[in-house]
Amino acid sequence: MMSVAERLPKPDTSNTAAVIVSYHPDDRFAARLSRLNEQFPAVFWVDNTPEGSDEQKHSPLSRVSYLPQGSNRGLGTALNSGCRAALKAGFKWVVTFDQDSDIADDFLRQQVYFCAESDPSTFVLGCNYSDTGNLDSPRFAAGDLVVKCETVITSGCLMSLIAWSQLGEFRDDYFIDGIDHEICLRGRSKGFAVSRHGRVLMNHRIGERAANYRIFPYLHSPVRKYYSMRNGVRNIMQYAASEPAWAGRKCITLAWEVVIALLFEPERLKKSRAMFRGFRDGVKGRMGPAPNEWFA
Repeated sequence: MMSVAERLPKPDTSNTAAVIVSYHPDDRFAARLSRLNEQFPAVFWVDNTPEGSDEQKHSPLSRVSYLPQGSNRGLGTALNSGCRAALKAGFKWVVTFDQDSDIADDFLRQQVYFCAESDPSTFVLGCNYSDTGNLDSPRFAAGDLVVKCETVITSGCLMSLIAWSQLGEFRDDYFIDGIDHEICLRGRSKGFAVSRHGRVLMNHRIGERAANYRIFPYLHSPVRKYYSMRNGVRNIMQYAASEPAWAGRKCITLAWEVVIALLFEPERLKKSRAMFRGFRDGVKGRMGPAPNEWFA
């Protein structure tokens, strides 16, 4: 008898919607939204900008549903809001996007094709991307093979709404950072598979990077450093037993970020203090949004 994971329906270009989350989007956001509108049968735009975004007032995009949150309630809450709307509208799959992702002209068709080539238990499928603005400069080794992996990033991720619902949705108490890793690891612990392929299908920058970006981590703000550390520590504590290799690499990554923040980054004191506070809260399980006065 097949497991629940092996009975997931395959995505196609009619049962897959887009979910994109914004927070004070830049001037190019309207063009990115238009590209999604051209490819997907429906686009659910979840806006965390407290006062809302002007683009929605005069947008002619008929397939876009605007879902204002009224305040910045975090990435997990926004993603869950978009996924619920897509599920209610009858869609079986979604592709989740950050506001700064520029997709290829045939993004949806390619993702659907590669998902058909993946393991039947795959509930999320990531794609290759470029973080330099040049599609000829992939983030990882290019190619057409679909491989199983431990985690993929949120943006460009094709995800089964059936699996998302069964797993209990995204962790909204993470607020931001580590949410994608957590749901991937949670899905793997329940018998689902996580996969990715090497075809470069979008430009996407995770964060500002130093010139030597192969060595130096992302130059995030102190508040992002806090969430990255806190949620990373929480993921390690929760999944080290089932994912020891991933947990080991994550420990090394977080330790390296602390060293770099202490020695080389601007705002060294603020960032290192934020990361140590994140480590403490991650160990103690203090989740949710951090008080704004911490990073004033």
